[in-house]
Amino acid sequence: MAPTIGTLVLAAARLPRPGEGNGTSLLARVQRRIYRILPRLYRGGLFAFLAVCSLVIVVLPYWLWSKADPITQVSIPHGSRENFITHPNFGLMFWIIPWASTLVYFPYALYKGFSSWRWPIAASLGLLFVLGTGGTTPIPKLLLRGAFDILTLDRFTFWATILILPFVGLALESAVHGRLSAFLDANFGRRVRLLLLLGTLALACGVSIAISTLTTYRKFQPNTIDIGPILTFIEKDEHWRYRYLTLGFGDQMAWLSANTRASTPDGNYHSARRLPELTTTPIERLEGAKYTGVPGIGSLTQFITMPEKYNLKFIYSNDAFYDPALYFAGWHRLGTLENGVMIWEREDIPPLPERLPRKELPVWQRLMWGTLPLAAFVAAFLSLLLPQWRLPVLPWQRRGALAFPARWLREDALPPEAPSGWQPWRRFVRPLERTLNLNRLPLAIRLALSSLLALILLGPVGLLGWKLTHPQSTPQATLLAYWDNVDFKRFHDAYGQIAPLDGLDEERWLLDLSVEGGVRTGYAKLDAMTVQHISIRGDPNTTGSSASASVHLRWFTSLTDFEETVHQDLIRTPQGWRIVARPRLKIRPQQRFTGQAGVQYYRAPRRLTVATSEAGDVLDRPRLKVLSARLVQYDLDPVFIGPSRVRLVIVGELQNLDARPADVTVTGVLRRADGSEMTRNNARDLMIHKLLPGERTPFAVVYDGVTAGVDAPINPGEVAQFDVFAKAVVTGRDLNRDLVAWSIPQKHQAQGGQVDLQMVNVGTSEATIPHALLALYDARGVQWVKGAYGLEAVPPRESRDLSVSTDLPPHYQVLSSHAGTGIAGQFALPDGRRYTLTLHEFERDSQ
Repeated sequence: MAPTIGTLVLAAARLPRPGEGNGTSLLARVQRRIYRILPRLYRGGLFAFLAVCSLVIVVLPYWLWSKADPITQVSIPHGSRENFITHPNFGLMFWIIPWASTLVYFPYALYKGFSSWRWPIAASLGLLFVLGTGGTTPIPKLLLRGAFDILTLDRFTFWATILILPFVGLALESAVHGRLSAFLDANFGRRVRLLLLLGTLALACGVSIAISTLTTYRKFQPNTIDIGPILTFIEKDEHWRYRYLTLGFGDQMAWLSANTRASTPDGNYHSARRLPELTTTPIERLEGAKYTGVPGIGSLTQFITMPEKYNLKFIYSNDAFYDPALYFAGWHRLGTLENGVMIWEREDIPPLPERLPRKELPVWQRLMWGTLPLAAFVAAFLSLLLPQWRLPVLPWQRRGALAFPARWLREDALPPEAPSGWQPWRRFVRPLERTLNLNRLPLAIRLALSSLLALILLGPVGLLGWKLTHPQSTPQATLLAYWDNVDFKRFHDAYGQIAPLDGLDEERWLLDLSVEGGVRTGYAKLDAMTVQHISIRGDPNTTGSSASASVHLRWFTSLTDFEETVHQDLIRTPQGWRIVARPRLKIRPQQRFTGQAGVQYYRAPRRLTVATSEAGDVLDRPRLKVLSARLVQYDLDPVFIGPSRVRLVIVGELQNLDARPADVTVTGVLRRADGSEMTRNNARDLMIHKLLPGERTPFAVVYDGVTAGVDAPINPGEVAQFDVFAKAVVTGRDLNRDLVAWSIPQKHQAQGGQVDLQMVNVGTSEATIPHALLALYDARGVQWVKGAYGLEAVPPRESRDLSVSTDLPPHYQVLSSHAGTGIAGQFALPDGRRYTLTLHEFERDSQ
């Protein structure tokens, strides 16, 4: 608004008014300019005052709320603040696409603006242009300071695209029947000018169509989800009395929230967050936690580990990436809805109270916030219907002595005068204009110069495009392209990087790739890749040369990071370097279908409700016993020792004493010397949550400052005691125990050891992600608990190898313990310690 008002005021400086002087001195010229701009300056000031007052009145409730309840959200990373040179994808999304075809007119806008009275708009346009570049230059951070880490800078680019539209209109008007039209007709002819105008129109239409259809060939959001089945499930059996969470919904999570009365701890408006678990973490939304890496998964872990704290009972998952984390945290699948969304449930979650606490605001603020924004929007449109009016001449202003103020406040314009010397920078622009005047040169020279200019401007772009579409074929580039295509499931393109041998067609290659299974198949993303030890035999540019390389892969999952090293051979073909692949012969046992004894447990026909339950639906809680528990600490960094690196863990062992299976939740509470609670947390994946009758499981409750829900690491010196609580409900879900193992303890050179496992699947379904729990014992019970996941699936009647380290963490120290009793079934390590192994697995949903 300010640049527009300033431009209109400056435009009045070149419009003569009756009664102005005609002196040539500097003082006379300044007085004449002031006399000319006073009417617009008066009206502009009055308009600005009324606009600011209206703005203050409309947003006053928001300002009062922000002052009483200030926002404490930490900075959330955003692509508009990145360096667009090192992150070209962000530059395309937040800079190139918003500018679209108007970016072509930017140089013209600066020239036209700074060479005339429109320089305030041109200066604002240039400032918005620079601010919209984010972290590409240090200027935005220097200007915005602390606001740089809060604002999304693509807003400046959006404002710039609006501010440049008048200059776009000037450029097109000049090209149709202005100075540019005359220049093009004189130098290139009318047909060339019409072709350029047609090309400009085609460019604008093509860019608009490409941007509007960008999501059809590059997805930014999940496919459209029918929320009808979800709404039906929420209304069934009073499921709306519990909170829910969505995963993999994208922006559609807001549409679901708007159509149901059930509440969710996640949200689409960051300034309204009040949960410390969200305000202290740099994540945008929990539903897309995987896109923010470790911080996002860590924040999601808080909610799935302690769902009772948030009354969170249901999770609607549209992304299988999160399934392993939910399963090993104690959640189970209820089934898949008609729209393909999986429902996950956690047992023993209390419903929301009838009345939730809320901050009451004054009635007048609520009325203002509910009516004024819409009223201001309507009033702005209705103001266009008002008739034009001029400031009336009052009776006492008609007298000669007081006629001067009336003339100052009225604008009786004469024809505009020619630009004068009040624009000092024009003396630098005129020589440039004379230099660019090519009318004196022959047509051939003008065409040659135009072609050279186009080559200089478009040559680097064409060269970059050719390099992107024709990359140089090297073994490293081939391996990078292959694993990138596999990671993004572009299997046809990945097969194009293979030189198949022995008749390996694409269908057989896909079959071999799917047989491996495991965490890679839909549950992992490739986080990093390094090509190591490339050995080339022969001339790299000669067909028939071969090479071999070791590829180190790091997979990012919702559980942990997996690392593996894969050896691959390559061969030089006429199409470039390709990976050598052969059919993998999977030797299967002849007896594929076997009979296996099973136990069916009673499941009451109870339904989820907060009303009075039927007597036959009430089940007693299973009996549990904590056999041993101890509070230990260790240091994350063996070199640096300090409170900020110390982590506290409660380790122990639990047994189900009941004759029915139990869905168990183990909670550890840390207390001060006066008995007050410091923090609490639940055991997540370092235990088995579904226990068979009489089954035991080790457990570990980790306090890492993230899942414990505290802002800073816990000082071990303040912890005086700890409590362990175990509760359970009867369940009949996820009780399969199809993995058995042979274990062989091994020593290694670092005065430690490891247990080598051979996991065998004796069941009839594939163990997609095997999980092994290793419990180390001493004379007082469980000493330490470790977990390990298998990277590959274990098919029926097959085996896989897995190793688990038996080393204690650095600076391991027992702070407090409750003694337990020894149990049978322990195995001996080479150093005399004892250990037990517990196996269970996550199976892919069969529905």
